[in-house]
Amino acid sequence: MSTDENATGDITFDECQIGKGLKPLAQHGSIVIGRDGTITLLGTKGDVIDTAALTATTAKQLLITGGQSVSLVLDGRKYNVTPGWGVKGRARMGALSGIKAPKALVKLVREAIS
Repeated sequence: MSTDENATGDITFDECQIGKGLKPLAQHGSIVIGRDGTITLLGTKGDVIDTAALTATTAKQLLITGGQSVSLVLDGRKYNVTPGWGVKGRARMGALSGIKAPKALVKLVREAIS
């Protein structure tokens, strides 16, 4: 599965492609939505690419990719991410159950802003 909630309440999207423009930053990275209201992009080896408050983050699915990729803007820094790349699983948690990873990521970011 591509989405999981750990014991601390953080939600992790694994197997994420993360890039900035055309430059790839991680092929098998992770996105962590922290219970503390932060979003963190992690590289393939777990190194921190970027982190920001969820309230300073925007997300939208990119229709040009069939909704599989998400445009994330963290404090003005834009990233293209594809959560669950190569994984056909869906989210397994509560209100997100049955939702594909890109849509679940956008929903979490938008809910944090409202």
